[in-house]
Amino acid sequence: MQQLPLMLTADPIRGLSGDRTDGLILLGLEGIVEYMRRIRVAIERRDVAAKKSAMERAQQIVQHLLVNLDEDLPTEQLLRLDSLYRYLLLKLAHANLFNEAQAILACRPIVDDLRGLWMVILSSSSEHSGSFSGQVDFERMLVG
Repeated sequence: MQQLPLMLTADPIRGLSGDRTDGLILLGLEGIVEYMRRIRVAIERRDVAAKKSAMERAQQIVQHLLVNLDEDLPTEQLLRLDSLYRYLLLKLAHANLFNEAQAILACRPIVDDLRGLWMVILSSSSEHSGSFSGQVDFERMLVG
């Protein structure tokens, strides 16, 4: 039977003090980008084990960021982040099921939107505050 490694009980997104550790959110997004690169390379090389490992890691990071969304965020931003994380999980699952490197490339605009939205949320300057217009258009996607 496999033993799980001991883990700290503190939430890595909020840190030990309970405050959101903004850098870890952005670091998590960078990790997703790196694992997507590894997935694409593994698909091209037909390396099933490497694809499986990288896919699991990418999905774990996305799931962790999703379930730890701060409910104190403005509703519009919270819903947008929730939708982007769920859509990214869907696209990753599609790429995994059909071994499509192109589907992994299609995930990049989603991650870019997540990064951009988090930059708006985390920014304290007035020039970045306000609404965020991303690359992923859910309205258009649902129509056609």
